[in-house]
Amino acid sequence: MQLSRRRNSVGKDALLLTASNFMVSIIGVITSMLLARFRTLGEYGTYSQIIMVTDLVSTILLLGLPGSVNYFVAKADREEDKQKFLTLYLVMSTAITAVIGVCLFLAMPLIISYFDNPYISSFAYIFAVYPWASIIINSLSNVCVVYGKSDRLVIFNVVHVVVNLIVLLLAQWLELGFETYTVIYIIAMLCFALFAVWWMRRISGGFRFSFDPKLIKTIFAFSIPLGLASSVGSLNAELDKLIIGKFFSTEEYAIFANASKQLPVTILATSLTAVLMPKMVRLLKENKNSEAVSLWGSSINISFCLMCLIVGGFVVFAPDVMSLFYSEKYVTDGGVAVFRIYSLILLLRCTYWGLVLNATGRTKFIFYSSLLTLAFNCVGNIACYYIFGFIGPAIASLAVLTLMSLAQVVISARYLGVSFKRILPWKTMGIFMLETALLGGVFYAVKSMLGAGQSRITSIIVSVCLGAVWAAIYLLMNYRKLKADWVELNKEKVEE
Repeated sequence: MQLSRRRNSVGKDALLLTASNFMVSIIGVITSMLLARFRTLGEYGTYSQIIMVTDLVSTILLLGLPGSVNYFVAKADREEDKQKFLTLYLVMSTAITAVIGVCLFLAMPLIISYFDNPYISSFAYIFAVYPWASIIINSLSNVCVVYGKSDRLVIFNVVHVVVNLIVLLLAQWLELGFETYTVIYIIAMLCFALFAVWWMRRISGGFRFSFDPKLIKTIFAFSIPLGLASSVGSLNAELDKLIIGKFFSTEEYAIFANASKQLPVTILATSLTAVLMPKMVRLLKENKNSEAVSLWGSSINISFCLMCLIVGGFVVFAPDVMSLFYSEKYVTDGGVAVFRIYSLILLLRCTYWGLVLNATGRTKFIFYSSLLTLAFNCVGNIACYYIFGFIGPAIASLAVLTLMSLAQVVISARYLGVSFKRILPWKTMGIFMLETALLGGVFYAVKSMLGAGQSRITSIIVSVCLGAVWAAIYLLMNYRKLKADWVELNKEKVEE
C-alpha cells in the first residue's frame, strides 16, 4: 500500500512539475517578447550579452555543484545529514558565486572590449547579484522535489515569473528608463532568492553547519564530472552568440539572440524522453533490444510528426512569427534567415539521441561527443562566418548537431546489434518531412499570393488562419499513424 501511495505521489509530482514548467515557459516567453518590444535593440542586446556571459561563467566555475542536491539530499538517511549537506551546499554556493562576481567585475574591461559595448559598465552590479540569486532560486526546485513539496514549488515558480512580468509592465507604464527597470528586476530577483533560502531552511527543519572536508571532497568528486559536461554543453549552446558578439554590433547581436532563441515547443519530446528512460533501461537490461528499438521508434514518430508541423509553420511564416514574438524591428533579412535555420534545428530536438547510450550506462561517449561537437562547432562557426556572414554560425550549428546526432545513432545501433536502417523509423520520418515540404510549399505560395500589400497585422492574421488549416490537414493525414504509435507506446508497462 505504501508503494502505491509513493507511485501516486511521483506521478503527481511529475504532472505538477510539467504543468509548472509549461506555465513558467509561456509566461517567460511573453516577458521576453514584451522586453524585446519595449526596449531598443541596443538595450536588449546589452541585457542579453550580460546574462549570457554571467550564465556561461557561472556554469563553468560552479563545477556542477547544483546537480549534487538531488543526489545527496535524497541519499541521506537522517534529517541531520540532510540539514548538514544543505547548509554546506548553500555556504559553498555563496562562496563560489562571490568568486564568480569578483571575476566578472575584474573582467569587465575584457568583456566590454570583446563585445565593443561600453554600455555594459552601467550594469556591473548584475555580476555581483545575479549568479548567487540564480543558483539559489534553481536550488529551491531541487530541494522541493526531494522533500515532496512540488505543489508549493509550482506556486513559487509561477509567482516569480508573474512578478517579473509585472515589473516589466509597470516599468513601461511609468516610462522608466532601462537602467531603472534593470535595478528593480534584480532587486526582485534578490528578494525571491532570500525567500528561497528561508523556505529551504523551513522545509529542511533548519540549517546545521559543520565544516566537513571529507564531505566537501565527496561532493566535488560527484559534481565535477557533471560540471564538465554542463560546461561543454553551455559553451556549445552559446558559441554562436559569442561569435556574433565578437564580429557584429550590439543591435545585430540582439537580433541574432532572439532569432536563435529556442521556443518552448519541445515539451512533449522532453516529457516522452523522461518517461521512456526507465522503460528503456529495463528492456535493455533484459536484452530485449528489439522491443526497446520499437518503443523508441514509436516515441520518435509522435514527437517528430508534431515537430515537423511546428517547424514547417515557423519556416513558412517566419517573418510574421518574428514580428508577432519580438516586434517588427527584428524582422530583417538576416534575422529571418537565422530564425528559419534554428527552426530546422528543432527537428533534432524530437528525441534525446543519446537515450540508448544513457540507458546502457555508456555515458563516456556522450561526453566525448559533446567535446567533439564543441571542437567542430568552434571551427565551423568561424569558417561559416567568413563564408556566409551573419547566418554562418547558425548554419554551422545545424550541420554539426546533425552530424553528432547521427554519430550517436550509429554507435547506439552498434551497441544494440541492430542495423542503422532499423534502429530508427527512417521511412516514417521521411514521409513526415515530405508531407511538411509539400504542404509548406502550397501554403507558402498561397501566403505569397495573399500577402501583397498587406499590413503586418493583417499578414499575421492570414498566417494564423493558414497555419490552422495546414495543421488540420496534416493531423488528419497522420491521425491513424499517430494513434497506432500512441497505443504502442502505452502497451509497455514498467514492472516495479
